[in-house]
Amino acid sequence: MSKRFLQPHELTRRSRSARGLGSYEQFADGQWQDIRVTLERQGWNGTQIEMLHEQLRQGWPLPMAKHNVASMTGHCPLRSRRIG
Repeated sequence: MSKRFLQPHELTRRSRSARGLGSYEQFADGQWQDIRVTLERQGWNGTQIEMLHEQLRQGWPLPMAKHNVASMTGHCPLRSRRIG
């Protein structure tokens, strides 16, 4: 069964308020902390990462969120693009 349309709080087992907002948010593309580390390695800046986080909270899949943020900011890190 797809978990794509569940809210982040429905997928997480730990309280966000107990460990800090967003620490254990789970999205269709993975846990927020893991996604964030990957974005940082790809060269996304802090402002863009927060924008991506908001896009994911709104239900956008990660590839579309990246496209949206790149369009809004006019910047897409080269390492974030897939080859092939």
